[in-house]
Amino acid sequence: MSLSSQMVREKVRRYWDWRAESFRADIAATPDRDAWLAVYANATERLFPETPEPLRVLDVGTGTGFVAIAFAELGHEVVAVEPAPAMREIAAKEFADAGVRVDLRDGYAFPLPDLGAGFDLVTCRNVLWTLTDPVAALREWRGVLRPGGAVLLSDGMWNTWRQEARLLRTGWRSRADAPVGWRFLAAYLRLRRGLPYYRGIDYTRADRLLREAGYQSPLRLDHLMDRGFYEPETIDAHCLAAAWAPR
Repeated sequence: MSLSSQMVREKVRRYWDWRAESFRADIAATPDRDAWLAVYANATERLFPETPEPLRVLDVGTGTGFVAIAFAELGHEVVAVEPAPAMREIAAKEFADAGVRVDLRDGYAFPLPDLGAGFDLVTCRNVLWTLTDPVAALREWRGVLRPGGAVLLSDGMWNTWRQEARLLRTGWRSRADAPVGWRFLAAYLRLRRGLPYYRGIDYTRADRLLREAGYQSPLRLDHLMDRGFYEPETIDAHCLAAAWAPR
């Protein structure tokens, strides 16, 4: 990885350390977790219709552990990777409070720490836009999957002009109704350089990235989500996509 990529990666890590507590509040304000459990359960059934036993799941860029908790509650064996210490601290507490076992590791979504191979599923939520080279990351994730394993991506068009306008309309308040002010936007703007998908990823982009990374038969799964999951400005551009690694 070039020095410039390392610098961008470190800048993103520092951002999430700074954002951790307010992000935790935003996640707590996310609509019904049971609805998300249903989404992930349905997506998993479509990806692995003939695999009744628990899956081995890798959640990259786990943040506060929202996705890792969901898959653990669904009965799967979960390894979660997160580079920001403040986020890991929150995730560890969230895992304990939820009463689930998750193997939490220090490390980046790309490049990954040494985790070995043999995962059935790699999951990521709102992570691809934070990477300098999403295609290279997807290829690396493919390398830790067993043949026929899959990747499940959740992302969206988060940093659009419409989103910034929404913050203006709401008096610079977050989803948790906390005042975020100009510092919130300024912190985002400092992330732009070096991130090709800073404005976000919709399904068309996700499909292209998956195909370039060598995955097979990408699936669009947006229809599994209730329209109340996100603000009206983002739901139409939200992306839930999956694809299989070659057998």
